[in-house]
Amino acid sequence: MPIFSWKAKRQLVVFGALILAGAAVIAYLAFLAVPEATCFDNRQNQGEEGVDCGGPCTPCLANLSEPVVLWSRFFQLGEGLYEAAAFIENIHNFAAADRAFYRVKLYDANNILISQRAGETYINPAERFLILEPGLFTGERKPVRVSIEFEPTRWRYADYAKPNILVVRRDFTLTPSPRLSVTIRNAGSADRANLQASAILLDAAGNAYGASQTAVEELRAGAERVLSFSWPTGAVTTEPSAIDVLVRTPAPR
Repeated sequence: MPIFSWKAKRQLVVFGALILAGAAVIAYLAFLAVPEATCFDNRQNQGEEGVDCGGPCTPCLANLSEPVVLWSRFFQLGEGLYEAAAFIENIHNFAAADRAFYRVKLYDANNILISQRAGETYINPAERFLILEPGLFTGERKPVRVSIEFEPTRWRYADYAKPNILVVRRDFTLTPSPRLSVTIRNAGSADRANLQASAILLDAAGNAYGASQTAVEELRAGAERVLSFSWPTGAVTTEPSAIDVLVRTPAPR
């Protein structure tokens, strides 16, 4: 004799179907209740390396590479007096540093350190810029090599639009002393403040053989300003084949 009648079996099937349907509804509602993973949910999910960074999100700041030194040079300003220049690149288009610390070192032919200087600068996203350290004394010792070393950079996420500063004129002269006059124009719609302007003199091979910097406190929208760069007599003795002029300002916080 069967344990369950046909009617009881049918009731069990219906009851089981209702349980499965209810479970499906509960699972669906639970799925809807869970927010979609994003790069702004303050959670480490969706294959992220940290909270809201890495994986499909913006790279984590702790994993970013240091600034790249594209070239470094030293220039003689006088007897036993030099300046060091380095052209730096930040390859990250989303990261800035408000304070970046570095050390410039001059070495002689025996690889002995003969002069050094500590300094700091700021770094904007996706930027190439010049570091210039003048007044390095070496006495009677002659440098043959210069290096620049950065301390670990404390990056932050930043949005940055390069100021729309145009170079409209360059005038260079060797007499009575090397001097460069540059006219810049603020072609943007906003006033700019705390500008740093750098000039790099290049020979026919594209190598830097002189550099100088100056500061501009403010440049109003649409305005022009004449900047002057100078070198000691004898420090620069030939006309440049090209002149690079770079103008920068710190990325806003």
